[in-house]
Amino acid sequence: MRYFIIIFSVLFFSCEEVVTLDSPKSNHYLVVESTLTNLPGPQKIFLTQSQDYFDNSAAPAVQGAEVVVIDDASNTFRFVESIENPGVYVWSPSATNQQFGVVGRTYQLTVKTPTDTYLASAKMNPVPPVDSITYKASQASLRQINDGQPKEGFVARFFGNDLKGEGSCYRMKFYKNDTLFNAPSNLVVIYDSALQKVPGTDGLMFNLPIRASINPELYVANDKVKVELYSISLDQYSFYSQARLELNNAGLFSRPAANIPTNIRNLNANSKLQGAGWFGVSAVSMLETSIDPAKAKKELP
Repeated sequence: MRYFIIIFSVLFFSCEEVVTLDSPKSNHYLVVESTLTNLPGPQKIFLTQSQDYFDNSAAPAVQGAEVVVIDDASNTFRFVESIENPGVYVWSPSATNQQFGVVGRTYQLTVKTPTDTYLASAKMNPVPPVDSITYKASQASLRQINDGQPKEGFVARFFGNDLKGEGSCYRMKFYKNDTLFNAPSNLVVIYDSALQKVPGTDGLMFNLPIRASINPELYVANDKVKVELYSISLDQYSFYSQARLELNNAGLFSRPAANIPTNIRNLNANSKLQGAGWFGVSAVSMLETSIDPAKAKKELP
């Protein structure tokens, strides 16, 4: 027994020394963050610089760039840097150009900085409708119990079908009272009617894990529930899938960090300042409902 106590003391009461590791300095790539849509209103493109690995400060904005998007019908959309928000470039509708985004068209982004020119392109694919949102009374699960969250209320599910044609990809966003659920675990991307590429899922109703994923916490009476579906390309599906792995890559058994794919290309392949991030275009469908206890279902499929 005495030996066990000695071993226990060594394992759990030893001193810890904090070690700070030096990491290579970054070349501060141009990072593009943009998913342009066919929704009415302004469109935004965010330009920042990448940072060193252990730098947790806000990413520096890339200012003074020339940002233009041209579609394959020769329509030009010029994005102007916001005065209030440096690094945010905005296109606003005009009398001659009232809305961005047509399903089936391909869009090319050009970003010119004082030293480099970057290109990216993306096609706007179709998106299926969100057919309905239903809900039932429920107790909070262990996953849903957190400080300030309801322990009794309603769980919701949305319903919709994948478009026919293998390889359709989507991103889903969901909101409670106009607030986006935006934790890394809430990044939901869909391949056909499933979360992953598996055979036999083309053209079917979105499966149960997808339909039920809009419940990070319970809803209560009069809460608004909104679901949005964004069409994305297969490459963008891979980008989000890898990004989600890296965002959740922590803990004792974490993997070495890996580079996330990008479609941002510097015209000068020899430049140290390459591109990162993603330029995408999406058609969007959405549906919103309010929780009315009198309309709650007894069971949900």
